[in-house]
Amino acid sequence: MSHGLLYIFFLAFAALVSVAMWLDYFRQIDVFEKENVFSLILAVSIGGLTPSLSLYIYRVLEEFNFAENGEFINDALFSILGIGLNEELCKLLGVLFVFFLLKKRINEPIDYLIYAGVTALGFSLVENYNYFYNHGVTILTSRTFYSALEHIINSTIIIYGLYRKKIFRKGNLLLNSITGILLAVTSHGLFDFFLTDGFLGIFTSLLSLIIYLIGINFWIQMLNNANNYSSFFDYHKVNFTPNLVFRLFYWYFLTLVIAFTNNYVMTGLNTSIITFLKGLFSDGILFWIVILRVSRFKIFKMKYFKVTPALPFYITKNNDEDFLIPILNIGIKIRGENFREHLLTKFLQRKIELHPVNEKNNLIKKTVNAIITDKKLLHDDVIVYPVSIEGFSNTNLYVLKPKTSGIKEIGNRYPIEGLYSIEGLSETQKLELINHNKLKFVEWIYLKIDYKL
Repeated sequence: MSHGLLYIFFLAFAALVSVAMWLDYFRQIDVFEKENVFSLILAVSIGGLTPSLSLYIYRVLEEFNFAENGEFINDALFSILGIGLNEELCKLLGVLFVFFLLKKRINEPIDYLIYAGVTALGFSLVENYNYFYNHGVTILTSRTFYSALEHIINSTIIIYGLYRKKIFRKGNLLLNSITGILLAVTSHGLFDFFLTDGFLGIFTSLLSLIIYLIGINFWIQMLNNANNYSSFFDYHKVNFTPNLVFRLFYWYFLTLVIAFTNNYVMTGLNTSIITFLKGLFSDGILFWIVILRVSRFKIFKMKYFKVTPALPFYITKNNDEDFLIPILNIGIKIRGENFREHLLTKFLQRKIELHPVNEKNNLIKKTVNAIITDKKLLHDDVIVYPVSIEGFSNTNLYVLKPKTSGIKEIGNRYPIEGLYSIEGLSETQKLELINHNKLKFVEWIYLKIDYKL
């Protein structure tokens, strides 16, 4: 085999890896009724045909002298109409064709969004191969996290708009559809425009980053609602973290290894190390945030969360931060449920044992039986689990609030939770109206369950 042919295979492998990560992701979040691999491959294949149509439209636009020419207004319009509208409508045709072919497979809300995203991956697969052929595999990690994900997000926004009325009984079909298309086309166009234009100097690309981060949060909110509305919904099947986080980090590491190998062969060891470290420091924290956000959901049966533009992280004062900014002592939380907040979901309506962390000066004197009766989201976005404790009065409502900082488990296997009471509140429905500062701390307890089994 010639070196040229071998390199072609290497480029094809890199392109496949750039989309395989997100294919695996869709398989992992489709927890209630998984789609079969053949259907997903078919969707990718159909999506892979859509770039040809897009390229044809580009040639037609060029004949009409509609192309980038360095002028601000012209280039902005071309990015939105020539790139955004062109590519999104071409992908949409592919998605609708997939829906037609696989209509018997689409039997829960998230299926619409998964097949939209997977079809978009087919478009990205072809596009990434061409980029690798022209620019090398050095850009593999960025194409995986930026380009592939942008295509997924924008196709999902359109499909969410087209099917929002049908799935969730929300809004107006026409208005939903127009809004979804406009958002996706504009987001796609402006993302590309801000990457290539320099009207704000080095700060211009920051606008692309903001669009990217808001788009990710938008996307996860849509997936979240779709899973919450599944007709196969079962709390005990949901286990997104931390396994999903680890899988995504493994894929991220694989893209780095492939790029490093390519650079080592092409430029030598020293240059490949420098390039590796540069990419790790420039994008490492960003991709860490992305991986955490796409791994977190708010799983509540038949609960619809309003999809709003927001960054995937926020400043929190609820003692549930993921990390603290040194000196400033500002808590930052990635949106969605982290592993600790989500853990008790798998024990809903199941008998557990509560044991005091400190056996002196406590309400619970010894191990007691209890049942986690529900899962609630307080008004300030804090997750608690109402619990019925054997032998306790029903005058007060007791809840477990996950411990997310410091020592979080006993013996590396028994999770520590905060036991809180709410005086005069007996109906769990009213929990959604109060903030976490209304909770009265009782004591730290740990659950005598082996959650790692």
